Amino acid sequence: MANWIIDDFGGLHVSGSPEATLTIGYTEGGKAAENYAIENIGYVGLSAGEKSVSVRCRPALMSDKAISTLWYWLLDRSESPVVVAWLDDVWRVEHTMSCRLATLFLGYLLEKRITKPTPPHERLLSRLSKVGHGRWSRTVRETTSALDVSCEADTRRRALDHMYQGRWTLLEVQSDMSRFTTIDQGGGYPPLHPVAGREPRDFNIHDFGDHLYKEWILNNFVSVATSGRPKFEDVDAVVSWPRIGDMRTRYWRAVIPFQSFGSCRLLSLSGCDSSIDLRPNLVQVSG
Repeated sequence: MANWIIDDFGGLHVSGSPEATLTIGYTEGGKAAENYAIENIGYVGLSAGEKSVSVRCRPALMSDKAISTLWYWLLDRSESPVVVAWLDDVWRVEHTMSCRLATLFLGYLLEKRITKPTPPHERLLSRLSKVGHGRWSRTVRETTSALDVSCEADTRRRALDHMYQGRWTLLEVQSDMSRFTTIDQGGGYPPLHPVAGREPRDFNIHDFGDHLYKEWILNNFVSVATSGRPKFEDVDAVVSWPRIGDMRTRYWRAVIPFQSFGSCRLLSLSGCDSSIDLRPNLVQVSG
């Protein structure tokens, strides 16, 4: 197991810590979870010994934020020899004599990346969740109870934060479906997530910077509001984030409609889940 893990947002975490495990989308970590994140998501594993340091990565999947953090981490190690282990078609190892040579070598590997844009019809993939209907029925029942209109806002917020780790947004829907207004939301979204912040506002999500993804989410809301039926999906999306670029994002999503004083409201829930894989040919490893 590595000493530290760099996630795809450039965050540096102690290996095996609950914080690092949650970024991968698991409740329990360990070597297998870290290997999965390095090989499939683009995380970077780091180790530092008395005589050398080591880097484990898959250059083809590394984000710009992860690369930047890796550069600074190596520069802090001065002239220590660096062992670079990288996954191409198989795992390979290169021994470099200094941090400077390691950065030059990693730069060479990163320049070799084949960056084929994902076709539009393959960027946004989702399917109905395979989780048992019993669980979702319970989810709707418990969530509806937490959203009891007689509850104080703070009580409602605490209940939803506890149930969904803060990954929830409550929306008011106009009757003509032309406008979605954020009434309240949890504080569990990543800091760079455009909808972070609890002030009521129109949910136009222009800040996403990804028109295709924005329209996809809005169409999902319209579908649920129109049908009046909740939807539970697994999502595997390639999203273009401001200042980060394209990033593969995997999560489960639930949108639950309910009526309140003659208007329609939607509760959007989500949770990171890196085990969701709707494009299995993306990360096959041979050898």
